[in-house]
Amino acid sequence: MEMFANRIRGYYEDILDPLAKEFLFRRPPTVGELRRPPQVLLLGNHSSGKSTFVNHILGDAVQSTGVAPTDDGFTIITYGATATERDGAAVVSNPDLPYEGLRHFGDQLVSHVRLKLRPAELLQTVTLIDSPGMIDEAKAEHGRGFDFPGVVRWFAERADLVMIFFDPDKPGTTGETLQVFRESLAGIDHKMLIVLNKVDQFQSLHDFARAYGALCWNLGKVIPRKDLPMIYNTFVPLADKPKSRLPMEDFEKARNDLIGELRRVPTRRMDNQITQIQAYAERLRLHAMVIGEAANRLRSVRARWAGFAILLFGGLSAAAVGTGMLVALPGIAVAAVLAVVFIGYLILPRARKRLIARFDQIFETLHDRELLLRDRAEDLRMMWEEISSRTREIAEKRGLQSFEKMRWHDREQLEELTDKLLPQLRSELYHAMRDGDAPATASEPDRPATPPTSEPRHPVLVEGDRVSNQKPKRKTFF
Repeated sequence: MEMFANRIRGYYEDILDPLAKEFLFRRPPTVGELRRPPQVLLLGNHSSGKSTFVNHILGDAVQSTGVAPTDDGFTIITYGATATERDGAAVVSNPDLPYEGLRHFGDQLVSHVRLKLRPAELLQTVTLIDSPGMIDEAKAEHGRGFDFPGVVRWFAERADLVMIFFDPDKPGTTGETLQVFRESLAGIDHKMLIVLNKVDQFQSLHDFARAYGALCWNLGKVIPRKDLPMIYNTFVPLADKPKSRLPMEDFEKARNDLIGELRRVPTRRMDNQITQIQAYAERLRLHAMVIGEAANRLRSVRARWAGFAILLFGGLSAAAVGTGMLVALPGIAVAAVLAVVFIGYLILPRARKRLIARFDQIFETLHDRELLLRDRAEDLRMMWEEISSRTREIAEKRGLQSFEKMRWHDREQLEELTDKLLPQLRSELYHAMRDGDAPATASEPDRPATPPTSEPRHPVLVEGDRVSNQKPKRKTFF
């Protein structure tokens, strides 16, 4: 897997980073972000069983659990030889950790972040991020003190898997849940796993069918797809819970499948990185082409008016010489200078403003053939809509005159990357996975989440790009 990671880093450094700097596009991921361990983000309504699930898969009471909301912050759970905790300020200021970007959400958010290090075997290959339970809209009016949907979006973009938990009492009906789906998870549904948890609470198939139908109905309103993603119907076995009247075999299998998805996250991460660089390259191409074309049109306007001023000066000068009115030449020169000033301070600013306002038209003109022939033309338009406001902002702040038209060589490089090199890399990754260079799936025995079993578990783990039953080494940060 290191070979795939090195090639992705090379594409960023050699092709994308220079062009992003030239056109002031958002910076590509840093080397630290590319090398970070695989991450899983857990979202869900309060009391949906997220923290109980975390305790179950780690075999330890790492997170507090309860019916009422028990946690109002984001908890990053990663591997450490000894159990310890760090507050948010220590997390975001540590250059060895990929969480410095959380500073942008303010001190209120930083105070709601903490890091927990635990010597759990699963954490040797995966970092878990537990989130505060989402709440009803009426309660959310008081606010959390930070941009909750924005923070979720930040974590979700960097996560390799996003698990969203629902429970029988609140199958997707809270206000924050709907907001998060619309604002935070748009465009990353390929990472999402939907979990209907606590199915052992149902006492009849009728109750289960009603809750499942309600969840599907609510998801259908916020996930813009014809087919809903697979829903894992499962539960966490607890020693003090009464036995359900429903047959639980299929639900137990769903739990094992869910844990198997967790163990496949290292391979999923590499696939996500290819998807991420593909999306980055395509958006960079749109940004550079539109802003570069607008800059080129502005230069044409300036050249046209400058040419007019030169012709005017030449014509008047010739007329003055021809009529013997040489004394008028200084006045003609002054008139020419005034014409240039008029162009620079009146016409060009208007032209700049008009061109920036027409960025959508420039996009349509530049990509008219692609929009006609492309199988998924709407995807191209959606990509442009995602970046268009930022592209306009950059053009307004820096000025179109600061940019050059995108070079043909750079465009060819980007198109080769998106159309040839990255699909080839993904194909090689799939062949490596098919040939066994991928994590194995392991199920787990039924057992209560708390208290943990006395015997340690030794599941199959991933060591780099091979399967191993040995305990792999992983760097700790504290």
